[in-house]
Amino acid sequence: MHKLTALLICCFALTYAPQGNAKSLCLGTFSNFTFNKEAGDLVGVEIKVVHSRLGYQGAIQFSEGEPGSLTVVPVKCDGTTLSFDVPAADGNVAVHFEGKISKAGLDGVFKYDSGASNHATLPRRKGYWD
Repeated sequence: MHKLTALLICCFALTYAPQGNAKSLCLGTFSNFTFNKEAGDLVGVEIKVVHSRLGYQGAIQFSEGEPGSLTVVPVKCDGTTLSFDVPAADGNVAVHFEGKISKAGLDGVFKYDSGASNHATLPRRKGYWD
């Protein structure tokens, strides 16, 4: 009887555990933030992806000299592809990101509503602020 109970508990736990191994690649911090001592500028982007009851969410911060405000967005993780949209102040999509994720990091393209795009390689590492 105890073995059956233990088996049922394991099955229940596996059913309600966060997404499996392929999607767990999406979790973590990806950053190419660099600080220029001479100019005193911080440049780059940092993305922290976590799992919540709402699914995957990302905290995104851009910096072009001075760190921008933090934006939290829903993140779509489909195998080794990660994507998200950062809304503009009016609610429209200002930036769309799509990239490939690996154990080493995240490599993808930011596409801006202006039509411009920017390639980014974001190593998986401890966050700049950690």
